[in-house]
Amino acid sequence: MMNTAEKLNAVIDYIENHLTEEIEQDKLAQIACCSFFDLGRLFSLIAEITLSDYIRKRRLTKAGTELKYDNAKVLATALKYGYESPVSFARAFQSFHGFNPGNASDSGNFLNVFPKLVFQVSAKTVMDKIRTERIMVDGKEYEASYFGEHDMSSWSEYATKREYWRLENVGDDFKNRFMLNQVLPYNNYPPIDIQIGQVFVVDYHKFDGTVERKYYIADGTVWQDMPSTSEFVPREMSPIRKDTLTVAGRKYKASYFGEQDMSSWSTYATKREYWRLENVGDEFEDCNRLGDVLPYNNYPPIRFQIGQVFVIDYHTVGGVVERKYYIADGTVWQNMPSTRQFIPD
Repeated sequence: MMNTAEKLNAVIDYIENHLTEEIEQDKLAQIACCSFFDLGRLFSLIAEITLSDYIRKRRLTKAGTELKYDNAKVLATALKYGYESPVSFARAFQSFHGFNPGNASDSGNFLNVFPKLVFQVSAKTVMDKIRTERIMVDGKEYEASYFGEHDMSSWSEYATKREYWRLENVGDDFKNRFMLNQVLPYNNYPPIDIQIGQVFVVDYHKFDGTVERKYYIADGTVWQDMPSTSEFVPREMSPIRKDTLTVAGRKYKASYFGEQDMSSWSTYATKREYWRLENVGDEFEDCNRLGDVLPYNNYPPIRFQIGQVFVIDYHTVGGVVERKYYIADGTVWQNMPSTRQFIPD
């Protein structure tokens, strides 16, 4: 069985052999033996560059070499490396190399080269677990490894200490849960071997004597150049009430999940209210999709499934309620699973 470095190198080899073709996300995910979303997170975490940016830079490196040394034509090279027009190719080439592709062969112009990546396995010292217990999370019991505590009393106004647990064998139980904006970098943990997908439970012992439990997942997040875990909400939110909504002349059962105050950060709306249409089937699959997206972490803590349709009522600063429609169609925006806005027919 291949280790992580071997899988990533296999992905790199496939990319190198198909730079002049359309590189399918599903194929890369198959090679890496994980979802494309997880591959993207892992790649960014280790290589410190996104997968798409790596492919773009490798194509421009190859294109520059061919224009400078092989007397290649600009139009043919642009088409070869997936650019729809010489204009878009010239813009990308200028940004990467610093000069126009038509001037690549000039003796005074030096190519910017982005080399092929090679992943290696490195050794590091890791801490053994101290003990094992059972922890209940969202109605399910998990085996949990305890890795000790950190004293926070000398520098924190929030807690005196925090204790660290890692849940074992969680599988996909916490995939697509509601993510918060808080992170906890790896260097805040004891020296343990943190792998993508692992879930951690951190108990904060507050100054008032209470203990607040928080949940984090190693999802590939990088904060201030540090690999970090992201805080999430483990429990799904139940609908506040049920109602019916009319969309494109047809009535649907709808679940209401409350509202979010936007007044402190938005110049567009004071709040937005969230609805999910139930039993829509594939009725909105062919609707016109717009460019706007809304990541899952903008919603209340609910479980998302591909094909679900959401209705969001924005209460604008002008006093008008604007209704928008979003579908969970697998869109990923800035490495975040997202819904895409559409126009219902």
